[in-house]
Amino acid sequence: MTSPLSMRFSSQAMLDVRRITQSLTDMQRQIASGYKHEDLSGFGGAASRLVSAQGLRASAEARISVANQLDARFGVQAAALNAVSNSADSLSQTLRDAISASDGRGIATELSLAFSSIVGALNETWNGQPMFAGERTNGVPIKITTLEELQAATGPEDIFNEAERHQIIDMGVGAPIQLASKASELATDLFNTLLELKNMVDAAGGEIGAPLSETQMTMLQDFAVDLEREARTFTVAEARAGQLQKRFTDEQARLQSQSNLLTKEVGEMADADVGEVTVQLNSLLTQYQATAKTFAELSQLSLLDYL
Repeated sequence: MTSPLSMRFSSQAMLDVRRITQSLTDMQRQIASGYKHEDLSGFGGAASRLVSAQGLRASAEARISVANQLDARFGVQAAALNAVSNSADSLSQTLRDAISASDGRGIATELSLAFSSIVGALNETWNGQPMFAGERTNGVPIKITTLEELQAATGPEDIFNEAERHQIIDMGVGAPIQLASKASELATDLFNTLLELKNMVDAAGGEIGAPLSETQMTMLQDFAVDLEREARTFTVAEARAGQLQKRFTDEQARLQSQSNLLTKEVGEMADADVGEVTVQLNSLLTQYQATAKTFAELSQLSLLDYL
């Protein structure tokens, strides 16, 4: 017959074994999952702070993704604007060279090449969407593809295919940002100059010859000045794109720093310290073995052991 004292010790040992077993199970779960608790209820009063930190981190990471996309977009946008500016400047230099040599041969070819380059740059897309068509997400902003189509156009609607409003992005910080001017706002004056130069070439029979007349030199000089002025319009737009690109590069860095701090805060609240848990696990295993041994020994005791 087991004594009351033995029964009490045996009962306590059994409770200790159960408690240690539960703790061992929880610690093994922490090591396997990396989290202190299985769900928010385990965090008690800190649960709302944890949820808030996780929400802020998710928001920061989403904005990092957007900023990264915009950073890349403005790089492509600046390159397209630079291509237009270079084409206009190159054509202007061709006209000045022609004036200097009193030889207009080659102007028609350079005009055609410049026009194609300008249209191609303004029809540049990002992620499949035109960059200079305002809110429009399909098609291209410049409908015409040849100088002859430019001559045949009777109004802007025959040249441009744009949305009424600009494309806007709101990052949630400060005022919404206009991503780009529309093609019509950038290129109308440039197309007018190209049209007039094309008309001059056609009036000369399709090729301006040599030597140039005084009238032709004056007209080409005026075209060269106009082209240089219009090239600066695109240079200014390119500079703005560069400024916006830098802004989003800086925003990425700021948001990444914020995300890192929030990740640290979430980790401190939610992540298990695997090293510490491992030490505690080994200690509990030792306790478990000792308690289990004690329980086994007490379970075998009876009054005969005391007689």
